[in-house]
Amino acid sequence: MALRDPDKTRSNILEVASCVFHQKGYNGTSLSDILSGAEVSKGALYHHFSNKQELLYAVVDEVYSDHFLSRWQDVLTSEAPMEAIATVVDHMAQEGSDEEMCSGCPIHNISAELASTDEGLRTRVDAIFTGLQNIIEQGIDRAKELGQVSHSVDSHRVALLFMCSLNGIPQMVKSCQARSVFIEITGALADYVRSFQN
Repeated sequence: MALRDPDKTRSNILEVASCVFHQKGYNGTSLSDILSGAEVSKGALYHHFSNKQELLYAVVDEVYSDHFLSRWQDVLTSEAPMEAIATVVDHMAQEGSDEEMCSGCPIHNISAELASTDEGLRTRVDAIFTGLQNIIEQGIDRAKELGQVSHSVDSHRVALLFMCSLNGIPQMVKSCQARSVFIEITGALADYVRSFQN
């Protein structure tokens, strides 16, 4: 059923496209897949997005980015920032469905597929990862100010290593498709974060 409200139509297209891109990848997704799932006409889609690439960019900017970064926002205001980081990591293995776990992270998947050939996509993914790295670094700095972490800790280097570890988790879990491994890896990363607390 077509939606008459342009904003709702656009949001609907984005949500459907985000799911289809995650399931099939960018190259495996046709506009027909999205039109069918969103129950909109080709004209309605082209009213909002001039082509498939523009649609992908909007999905990354407005759906994947928000979903990826929103869970980390409490780190910036928490009175126990390191625990806030560790708690998010602990919950990662329990939040998603088995299907989502086996499909991997949509941002990592789309980056692996296109980042080497699509500069617009690469810069968007880099901005998402840099955004999270900044949140982690600010959380560590805040923990230092609160006297919870030693001032000798290099916040930038720890945040960078954290990002490398975090970014490797989806690929490892996708390849083994075992929640027990997911829980073990996220638990180890959460333990690493907690180890910095005084």
